[in-house]
Amino acid sequence: MNSTMFDLNWNDAVKGLVMAMLAGVVSFLYGAIQTGVIDWNQVLQVAIASGLGYILKNYFTDEQGKLLGKI
Repeated sequence: MNSTMFDLNWNDAVKGLVMAMLAGVVSFLYGAIQTGVIDWNQVLQVAIASGLGYILKNYFTDEQGKLLGKI
């Protein structure tokens, strides 16, 4: 069940946390493959930005999944 526009529910929070963890894992793997050195600060920044981006997207999305009720 989707939350209403300008409202969040626990499902949004859990999915935002999952997105943050997945983005952190991808950032970790990318750093390990590209340079062989892990920049933990960058991994944390990517995870936080991804999680917050997902939460903001859900905050501005209505029950039908339309951003600001239009897109």
